[in-house]
Amino acid sequence: MSASHIIWILISISFVTYFIVSLFYKKLGIHNLQSALQVHAGLRLLNLKHGIGIVLFGIIFYIIVPEYRFLVRVVEVPGFTVLSLFLLTLFLSAYLSRVSIKNQISKIGKVGLYHVSDAWPYFAIRFAFLFCYEFFFRGVLLYKFLEFSSLSMAVFYSTVLYVLIHIFDSRKEILGAIPFGVVLCLFAYYTRSIWYVFLIHLSLSAVYEFSMFYYLTLKNKAT
Repeated sequence: MSASHIIWILISISFVTYFIVSLFYKKLGIHNLQSALQVHAGLRLLNLKHGIGIVLFGIIFYIIVPEYRFLVRVVEVPGFTVLSLFLLTLFLSAYLSRVSIKNQISKIGKVGLYHVSDAWPYFAIRFAFLFCYEFFFRGVLLYKFLEFSSLSMAVFYSTVLYVLIHIFDSRKEILGAIPFGVVLCLFAYYTRSIWYVFLIHLSLSAVYEFSMFYYLTLKNKAT
């Protein structure tokens, strides 16, 4: 069995394992930060899920696929066009996330069970998970597909798997994952780095989750 076949087997095992973990959490009713903050031990369980993801998507593949470490170690300033598109996408991601959280907060009636001090360990683990997540989907997967397919097909395959891992999220999130996955794949390809796509994903996640955490802890309990 070749090294490439072994890597594909490990990719499959990691993906399926996290898919099953996500299914289990869906059954528990802990599939995002909002639900975790409203369940006893929910935040600890969500931290555990993210910790599993860090191992499955990040640590394992950083060790066994050294040829892709340049995606983490090397950060070059792209050309003016790519850089401009990156900054625009970064801003739009943060803006859309802000609009989304405003709409979501208006529908929340239940107070969270945690304190704002619980934010630091959660966000440290969460952001590390997002980085490993991008390394897997926009790094390992995309570049492995590029070994035997065109850019358009590699982006298609990677995005399909990205959408599939979101299958337990809301319909809105599943649909949003399609264009978002395509855009991140293209940035990862043209910048040859995970850092740019990580920052875009971080802007989307951080604005939403910081606001959600604040509303369900400090602000909600102060009213």
